[in-house]
Amino acid sequence: MATQVGVLPLAATQTLPLAPSLSPLQLIDRSRQGLVGTEADRIARLLGVSDKEMAPLLNQSVATFHRQAKTGRLDAATSERLLLLGQLANYGATVFQDQGKFTRWLRRPLRLLGDRAPLELMDSPTGVQLVEDILGRIDYGVFS
Repeated sequence: MATQVGVLPLAATQTLPLAPSLSPLQLIDRSRQGLVGTEADRIARLLGVSDKEMAPLLNQSVATFHRQAKTGRLDAATSERLLLLGQLANYGATVFQDQGKFTRWLRRPLRLLGDRAPLELMDSPTGVQLVEDILGRIDYGVFS
């Protein structure tokens, strides 16, 4: 199956467009504007996580996650987390050259993380940065 440039394959009939990487100032501006609630579902699909798994990544209960996902605009803090998670998902898919391989890697415990899976750490900005750093090491062939 041929893949269009700028599109990640999901299943035989589903694709998600890749979002361009944002500069820090663009990320702040987009966060302050607030993302639409449906972005949470889109990014959850990119990460290969359920609603129950996505809510903690946003520091929310599942009920709050569902309520916010149905509203018009998300608050700035939730929007920023989603943008960071979306950028991480895009970077991971690029590094692994396959969305499925990346989402499986997110669930695999790594010795480098004290035998925790990357997904377990992504509920904090520091954890997201740590996972991004590890992806960078994989991307540049620096293994530990």
